[in-house]
Amino acid sequence: MLLNEKIPSTRPNRRSTKLRGGFTLLEVMIATAVTLLMMVSLAQIFKVIGDSMKQGRAVLELNNRLRSVVYRIRTDLDNLTAIPEPPGDPSTATGYLKVYDGVLTDYTLALANPSQSRYGDLDDILMGTIKAGDVWFTGKVPLFVLRGTDPDLDTDANGNGIVDDLEPISIASQHAEIAIFVEPTVANSSTAFPAYLNPDRNPGYMVASPNFFKDDNLDGFPDSFRLHYRTLLIRPDLNLPSGLLPARFPIFVASPQSGTLPDGSNFTLPSPLCDMSSIHGLCDLSVRRVFNTGDGLPGTRDYIAANSLEDLVDPANRFAHIQVPLPGTGSTTMPLLALGPKLLPSAAMPIPAIAADPNGGLGGAGFEVGAGFLHPAFTLQGPRAGEDLLGSEILAFDIKLFDPGVPLLGTPGADGFYGTPDPDDNGDGMPNNLAELGWAGSDDLVLSPGDPGYGPAMLTGINVGSGEYVDLAWARKLVAHGFTVSGATNVWSPLSGFSQTNFAANGLAGAYTDGLFKSGAVLVDSSATYVLQPAYDTWTNRFEGDGILQAFRGTLFGNVRINGAVDLYGIGTNDFGNANPAWRRTNIDAGTDGIDNNPTPSLTTPPAIPGGSVADDVSELETLPPFPTQLRGLKISVRMEDPNTRQVKQMSAAKEFVTQ
Repeated sequence: MLLNEKIPSTRPNRRSTKLRGGFTLLEVMIATAVTLLMMVSLAQIFKVIGDSMKQGRAVLELNNRLRSVVYRIRTDLDNLTAIPEPPGDPSTATGYLKVYDGVLTDYTLALANPSQSRYGDLDDILMGTIKAGDVWFTGKVPLFVLRGTDPDLDTDANGNGIVDDLEPISIASQHAEIAIFVEPTVANSSTAFPAYLNPDRNPGYMVASPNFFKDDNLDGFPDSFRLHYRTLLIRPDLNLPSGLLPARFPIFVASPQSGTLPDGSNFTLPSPLCDMSSIHGLCDLSVRRVFNTGDGLPGTRDYIAANSLEDLVDPANRFAHIQVPLPGTGSTTMPLLALGPKLLPSAAMPIPAIAADPNGGLGGAGFEVGAGFLHPAFTLQGPRAGEDLLGSEILAFDIKLFDPGVPLLGTPGADGFYGTPDPDDNGDGMPNNLAELGWAGSDDLVLSPGDPGYGPAMLTGINVGSGEYVDLAWARKLVAHGFTVSGATNVWSPLSGFSQTNFAANGLAGAYTDGLFKSGAVLVDSSATYVLQPAYDTWTNRFEGDGILQAFRGTLFGNVRINGAVDLYGIGTNDFGNANPAWRRTNIDAGTDGIDNNPTPSLTTPPAIPGGSVADDVSELETLPPFPTQLRGLKISVRMEDPNTRQVKQMSAAKEFVTQ
């Protein structure tokens, strides 16, 4: 290279384009908006996924809870000890089965208040005796019962506030008496007790105040319900040689029972409606009262005995059963369930009223059997509150029994004619005639008494068959919902509760079947209904040889126990002179004495059972089962709700008895 030759410069051109340093404000805002939109979209996607997962978990949990409840019920139905073919014979020691059907139907609440349409039939009760499988039933009894000695009521060695001899001890049994029933969910507080808080929802508050239930919308009807399950062990071996439980385990019937709220205040329970509830709350034994032991102590003092299967054939010995004195008389009702006051979903609720202050044949005031749920005093309370819960957020607990004679009615659907809109489905030249009822693709309906439109369909529908699961006394429920029954109306099936003969002779007030009258499940006079407790009961034939008179009294239609108040409670005067008809006054247990006591029965006093020249015919029996027919099957439907997601599910358990 020459010395004077120039070396090429490697320095960049100073005039090169200057590099950009960032985004403009508009670009940033657009990017931010797009990012936010993406985040919102992702959030919505995640929310949808989360809600779906939440719904799925809720459905799964609800299914599991409902399946657990229905499985328990189905297992009990499979293990019943009694065959439902009344009346039962105590000598066979088979226990019992009882199904009580309350005044509600599966559509009553929907008719009364559409906002409550998710609620169904809630006031049915299942009771009976069952046998355990591989695992025996367990329950608690006070220590002194297990020892078989009078308790020391003064010693509390461990200082826990419970007398040592009253400490609960767990025992087991192969047989048990069970009761499954619904109760309103108890509120945290109540207008009746504004200063009392009830965070544990102790049902003791409900006992003290019938309106102490959860009612956030203030419509007078509970917002939710819980399913209770009482297990009462059958252990007659715990009785002493006297046949009684220890003598310091008494109940005093001369004064009402006293209850205690969790805050320590006392209240009075109706007596005798609840005078066994304190025993059932303390002791998981199937027990009965033993009246007038003659121990020489002041006052009327009765004692407790543990039941056997033989004892439980008699309705008077069962859980939550009572015999209520008739005011102004010496008699009582037949054994009835201790039901609480009727709860109305609306002021226009079309269900029959049970008179609280009867006049006429009963006389006096204050007679109240109840027409609602089982009295809440029979739930577990205090430290044991919740031990008897089987399920919560219950919308329906509906028990239906199979009635082989109930008419099934075919009726057109919304289009108003039989078959499909095609004018001649079967091509017989007669468009939309009866032969096309139920044609494939039509909206025609087949209705049973469980359907809201069944009443009107009885006037216009066509009988297309018979046999369906129904509510007990379904004919009376049709009347309660506004349907008019006439002699030509076909409501005379085995479980309808109405008799065509009695309807013709006595009108609607005396239309109930002989079984409902003679079991005492219905008690009416010409002006009022005092007892209405239709129930399928395996019953007992013991009443026909017990030396006690069960009969009508005065102008009442329906059996009472004549002189029961005198014999059981020591109140009233001799009532035999008021028994009706007159020939029963001197013919106790006439149906089994071998004499024709009723050759010419009166047809003016229901039940109008024809008599004759036959000794010990059905007209001479003092009692009958409420529904004297073999039960072919029953079905129990349970409906539950998840309160958070408002998911609703229903499952059923069925039992068929035909092969037994």
